[in-house]
Amino acid sequence: MLENISLIKEVNFDMSIKDAHILANEFLDKIGLSYIGRFRINQCELSEIFFVLLIRALMTKERLVIIKLPYRLLYTLADIKNICQKIEILNNNKDILILDTFNNKINYKETICNIIE
Repeated sequence: MLENISLIKEVNFDMSIKDAHILANEFLDKIGLSYIGRFRINQCELSEIFFVLLIRALMTKERLVIIKLPYRLLYTLADIKNICQKIEILNNNKDILILDTFNNKINYKETICNIIE
């Protein structure tokens, strides 16, 4: 997963492989996932894959990160508060927008989410 994440900085920002790996590991470490650095996608849980995708998005030049219907990636929103906390920990001055359906509104108590009605 480390190579998958660091590829964004290597290709788009001409960062060295070593520096990109260090940065990717720092992101994973912030949310307690540094252990997946050497994993392949088939060795990861859905929530771990979700955070790898999020970290990749945070490493781009884009200012806005949109997470649309996260339950399609996670299959459960039972732990959305924990996920939102980790998103806040990872956020590096990007605007993060979570879009979900009205049916999932109950899962977002005390969290920020834009509900599609």
